[in-house]
Amino acid sequence: MLTKQHAIVMWIIWFAQLQAAFIFQFFLAGGFSNEANVVEPMAIWLWFLCLVPLVLATGIRWLVIPKMTQANQQLVTMIIGLALCEACVLSSIFLVAPDYPQYQIGILMVAVVSIIQFAPSYATPGYKLEER
Repeated sequence: MLTKQHAIVMWIIWFAQLQAAFIFQFFLAGGFSNEANVVEPMAIWLWFLCLVPLVLATGIRWLVIPKMTQANQQLVTMIIGLALCEACVLSSIFLVAPDYPQYQIGILMVAVVSIIQFAPSYATPGYKLEER
């Protein structure tokens, strides 16, 4: 059963992870770079390494979480999805940013959107989407 306390915990964890993406960007990557990308195209494995976790996280959010009815299952699944989003942020900072700072900012924006989709409105008591 979903309770108000459970929803508060989920909202706090979600908000902390959303802020962590920006904190990582400013403290680990030194903010937003104005430099240009190198001329050579980015390796395809870097794109996969950065974007596949986001696809998995989106699948978790829209295919797995709606089927869960217990609060602790939703919490654990939400944390797994958020961890996949943060993995994308960190891999883009350490692997992409040195040579492709503009791509890294783009990947950060997509990761933030992916984190936003995990906003735990689904765990808030009294919140229900109307089915058509």
